[in-house]
Amino acid sequence: MPSLADLDPSLRSKRLLSNLLGINSPPRSDGKQLADGLVHLVEKSLLEYEALRSKLISFLGEGAAEDYHRAQDHAESCVNALHRAIEYLDRLRAKGLRRIDGSAYVPRARELAVLREDRRRAVRELRGLIEHIDNDILDGRIDPNEDVTVRPMRDRLLLGGKELKYSEIAENLRLLHAIAVELTVVRLTVSERLGGGGAEV
Repeated sequence: MPSLADLDPSLRSKRLLSNLLGINSPPRSDGKQLADGLVHLVEKSLLEYEALRSKLISFLGEGAAEDYHRAQDHAESCVNALHRAIEYLDRLRAKGLRRIDGSAYVPRARELAVLREDRRRAVRELRGLIEHIDNDILDGRIDPNEDVTVRPMRDRLLLGGKELKYSEIAENLRLLHAIAVELTVVRLTVSERLGGGGAEV
């Protein structure tokens, strides 16, 4: 299970600061709110992924059932937040918002693997099972011997015949995190101007 410990987990605090300073936000209020939501969900899914990884490693090492159950809980939260983050990203992309230099806040889907349909489908299908498995049970679509909570394995999550590899989750999170970082970076430039000094933000 790939580690994502090198990624910054404090995105929301930096986004809050950039909002207070009035920088690094799409200028329209709907774009700003979508960006706020995206940053929140990327941070949440990252933290849940790392918690899942920690508990799964503990379970595989010690065999304590509680670690496995906590890994299940973190897996469900991670997949849910990841699905929502991808949806926020797609809605932000669809707005067509651009930076001052004319570049898009979010690249086109064909330029960003996390927005490819195959990637989105894998996350969406597992998330759908997690969220709606009660209906599947009542409608008889789940084998009576099948687990009704997601199963964290060594290299993937399983539920109801659907799977999502940790390597895919990690790659999606890295791509989402790169965009979230761009929406949270606070840059301060101090420059000398004719007639006196000044600061530009």
